[in-house]
Amino acid sequence: MNDNLQHPFPFAYAYAAKEVQTIAAPLLTAAALSLAGVVAGASSKTFLWPGPTLLLLVAASLLLVASIQLHYHSRQYLYTCADIEEWVPEDISPAVRAKLYEWQGDDFSTWMVFHNRAVHCFNTGTVFLGIGVAAALWPPEEGTQATWRTVAAIMVLLGVAVEVGWMAHLYSRSGSLEEKRRRELSKIS
Repeated sequence: MNDNLQHPFPFAYAYAAKEVQTIAAPLLTAAALSLAGVVAGASSKTFLWPGPTLLLLVAASLLLVASIQLHYHSRQYLYTCADIEEWVPEDISPAVRAKLYEWQGDDFSTWMVFHNRAVHCFNTGTVFLGIGVAAALWPPEEGTQATWRTVAAIMVLLGVAVEVGWMAHLYSRSGSLEEKRRRELSKIS
Protein backbone atom coordinates (compact mmCIF):
# COMPACT_ATOMS: atom_id res chain seq x y z
CA MET A 1 0.00 0.00 0.00
CA ASN A 2 0.91 3.65 -0.31
CA ASP A 3 0.59 6.37 2.33
CA ASN A 4 -0.63 8.73 -0.38
CA LEU A 5 -3.95 6.86 -0.76
CA GLN A 6 -6.83 9.10 0.23
CA HIS A 7 -10.57 8.83 0.70
CA PRO A 8 -13.57 11.04 1.44
CA PHE A 9 -14.53 11.61 5.04
CA PRO A 10 -16.89 10.37 6.25
CA PHE A 11 -16.44 7.38 3.98
CA ALA A 12 -19.90 7.68 2.41
CA TYR A 13 -19.57 11.45 1.78
CA ALA A 14 -19.05 10.96 -1.96
CA TYR A 15 -22.36 9.11 -2.22
CA ALA A 16 -24.23 11.91 -0.44
CA ALA A 17 -22.52 14.50 -2.63
CA LYS A 18 -23.55 12.60 -5.74
CA GLU A 19 -27.19 12.71 -4.67
CA VAL A 20 -27.05 16.46 -4.12
CA GLN A 21 -25.30 17.21 -7.40
CA THR A 22 -27.18 14.78 -9.65
CA ILE A 23 -30.68 14.88 -8.19
CA ALA A 24 -31.25 17.97 -6.03
CA ALA A 25 -29.31 20.49 -8.12
CA PRO A 26 -31.10 19.70 -11.41
CA LEU A 27 -34.52 19.78 -9.72
CA LEU A 28 -33.76 23.09 -8.01
CA THR A 29 -32.44 24.51 -11.29
CA ALA A 30 -35.71 23.58 -13.00
CA ALA A 31 -37.66 25.23 -10.18
CA ALA A 32 -35.58 28.42 -10.40
CA LEU A 33 -35.93 28.64 -14.18
CA SER A 34 -39.66 27.88 -14.05
CA LEU A 35 -40.28 30.60 -11.50
CA ALA A 36 -38.05 32.99 -13.48
CA GLY A 37 -40.26 32.35 -16.51
CA VAL A 38 -43.35 33.17 -14.49
CA VAL A 39 -41.80 36.37 -13.15
CA ALA A 40 -40.54 37.44 -16.58
CA GLY A 41 -43.94 36.90 -18.21
CA ALA A 42 -46.11 38.45 -15.51
CA SER A 43 -47.53 41.93 -15.42
CA SER A 44 -45.70 44.53 -13.36
CA LYS A 45 -48.54 44.48 -10.80
CA THR A 46 -48.06 40.80 -9.92
CA PHE A 47 -44.67 41.10 -8.21
CA LEU A 48 -43.28 43.85 -6.02
CA TRP A 49 -39.71 43.57 -7.33
CA PRO A 50 -39.81 41.72 -10.68
CA GLY A 51 -36.31 42.81 -11.81
CA PRO A 52 -34.35 41.87 -8.68
CA THR A 53 -36.45 38.71 -8.31
CA LEU A 54 -35.62 37.67 -11.86
CA LEU A 55 -31.93 38.39 -11.27
CA LEU A 56 -31.88 36.26 -8.10
CA LEU A 57 -33.64 33.36 -9.79
CA VAL A 58 -31.42 33.40 -12.88
CA ALA A 59 -28.30 33.70 -10.70
CA ALA A 60 -29.54 30.76 -8.62
CA SER A 61 -30.08 28.62 -11.71
CA LEU A 62 -26.64 29.49 -13.10
CA LEU A 63 -24.97 28.62 -9.79
CA LEU A 64 -26.86 25.34 -9.58
CA VAL A 65 -25.91 24.43 -13.16
CA ALA A 66 -22.29 25.33 -12.33
CA SER A 67 -22.46 22.98 -9.34
CA ILE A 68 -23.66 20.17 -11.62
CA GLN A 69 -20.89 20.78 -14.14
CA LEU A 70 -18.21 21.02 -11.46
CA HIS A 71 -19.47 17.79 -9.93
CA TYR A 72 -19.30 15.96 -13.26
CA HIS A 73 -15.78 17.25 -13.82
CA SER A 74 -14.65 16.36 -10.30
CA ARG A 75 -16.09 12.86 -10.37
CA GLN A 76 -13.48 11.58 -12.83
CA TYR A 77 -10.84 12.09 -10.13
CA LEU A 78 -12.57 10.09 -7.40
CA TYR A 79 -11.70 6.40 -7.22
CA THR A 80 -10.49 4.04 -4.54
CA CYS A 81 -7.74 1.53 -3.95
CA ALA A 82 -10.35 -1.16 -4.62
CA ASP A 83 -11.03 0.41 -8.01
CA ILE A 84 -7.34 0.22 -8.85
CA GLU A 85 -7.26 -3.42 -7.74
CA GLU A 86 -10.30 -4.20 -9.88
CA TRP A 87 -9.18 -2.35 -13.01
CA VAL A 88 -5.49 -3.25 -13.09
CA PRO A 89 -4.24 -6.76 -13.88
CA GLU A 90 -2.73 -8.69 -10.98
CA ASP A 91 0.55 -9.33 -12.80
CA ILE A 92 1.39 -5.62 -13.13
CA SER A 93 4.76 -4.60 -11.75
CA PRO A 94 4.94 -3.32 -8.16
CA ALA A 95 6.46 -0.06 -9.41
CA VAL A 96 3.49 0.59 -11.71
CA ARG A 97 1.04 -0.30 -8.94
CA ALA A 98 2.84 2.07 -6.54
CA LYS A 99 2.61 4.83 -9.17
CA LEU A 100 -1.12 4.21 -9.58
CA TYR A 101 -1.58 4.50 -5.81
CA GLU A 102 0.40 7.73 -5.85
CA TRP A 103 -1.81 9.10 -8.63
CA GLN A 104 -4.91 8.12 -6.65
CA GLY A 105 -3.84 10.43 -3.84
CA ASP A 106 -3.10 13.25 -6.26
CA ASP A 107 -6.37 12.71 -8.11
CA PHE A 108 -8.27 12.71 -4.83
CA SER A 109 -6.82 16.14 -4.07
CA THR A 110 -8.01 17.35 -7.48
CA TRP A 111 -11.45 15.89 -6.76
CA MET A 112 -11.59 17.82 -3.50
CA VAL A 113 -10.79 21.13 -5.23
CA PHE A 114 -13.51 20.81 -7.86
CA HIS A 115 -15.96 19.15 -5.49
CA ASN A 116 -15.61 21.98 -2.96
CA ARG A 117 -16.29 24.48 -5.73
CA ALA A 118 -19.41 22.51 -6.66
CA VAL A 119 -20.55 22.57 -3.04
CA HIS A 120 -20.02 26.34 -2.78
CA CYS A 121 -22.00 26.90 -6.00
CA PHE A 122 -24.80 24.64 -4.79
CA ASN A 123 -25.02 26.29 -1.37
CA THR A 124 -24.96 29.81 -2.80
CA GLY A 125 -27.49 28.80 -5.45
CA THR A 126 -29.92 27.44 -2.87
CA VAL A 127 -29.66 30.64 -0.83
CA PHE A 128 -30.25 32.78 -3.94
CA LEU A 129 -33.19 30.57 -4.87
CA GLY A 130 -34.72 30.94 -1.43
CA ILE A 131 -34.35 34.71 -1.47
CA GLY A 132 -35.73 34.80 -5.03
CA VAL A 133 -38.76 32.74 -4.00
CA ALA A 134 -39.34 35.05 -1.04
CA ALA A 135 -39.07 38.09 -3.32
CA ALA A 136 -41.57 36.52 -5.73
CA LEU A 137 -43.96 35.83 -2.87
CA TRP A 138 -43.74 39.30 -1.33
CA PRO A 139 -46.98 41.01 -2.33
CA PRO A 140 -47.06 44.13 -4.48
CA GLU A 141 -48.58 47.21 -2.90
CA GLU A 142 -51.99 46.69 -4.51
CA GLY A 143 -51.84 42.88 -4.55
CA THR A 144 -54.41 40.44 -3.32
CA GLN A 145 -53.88 38.04 -0.43
CA ALA A 146 -51.11 40.23 0.94
CA THR A 147 -51.14 38.63 4.39
CA TRP A 148 -50.81 35.09 3.02
CA ARG A 149 -48.06 36.05 0.62
CA THR A 150 -46.18 37.97 3.32
CA VAL A 151 -46.38 35.07 5.76
CA ALA A 152 -45.23 32.64 3.06
CA ALA A 153 -42.32 34.92 2.13
CA ILE A 154 -41.28 35.22 5.77
CA MET A 155 -41.44 31.43 6.14
CA VAL A 156 -39.15 31.03 3.14
CA LEU A 157 -36.74 33.62 4.54
CA LEU A 158 -36.70 31.77 7.87
CA GLY A 159 -35.88 28.59 5.96
CA VAL A 160 -33.07 30.42 4.18
CA ALA A 161 -31.75 31.67 7.52
CA VAL A 162 -31.78 28.11 8.89
CA GLU A 163 -29.98 26.91 5.75
CA VAL A 164 -27.32 29.61 6.09
CA GLY A 165 -26.91 28.74 9.77
CA TRP A 166 -26.59 25.05 8.92
CA MET A 167 -23.98 25.80 6.25
CA ALA A 168 -22.03 27.97 8.70
CA HIS A 169 -22.15 25.17 11.26
CA LEU A 170 -20.90 22.61 8.74
CA TYR A 171 -18.10 24.87 7.50
CA SER A 172 -17.02 25.70 11.05
CA ARG A 173 -16.72 22.06 12.07
CA SER A 174 -15.44 20.62 8.79
CA GLY A 175 -12.40 18.56 9.52
CA SER A 176 -12.84 18.44 13.29
CA LEU A 177 -14.61 15.06 13.32
CA GLU A 178 -12.13 13.70 10.79
CA GLU A 179 -9.19 14.87 12.90
CA LYS A 180 -10.72 13.35 16.04
CA ARG A 181 -11.25 9.98 14.36
CA ARG A 182 -7.76 9.98 12.85
CA ARG A 183 -6.29 10.59 16.33
CA GLU A 184 -8.34 7.72 17.72
CA LEU A 185 -7.16 5.39 14.96
CA SER A 186 -3.52 6.40 15.45
CA LYS A 187 -3.80 5.43 19.14
CA ILE A 188 -5.04 1.99 18.17
CA SER A 189 -2.36 1.25 15.57
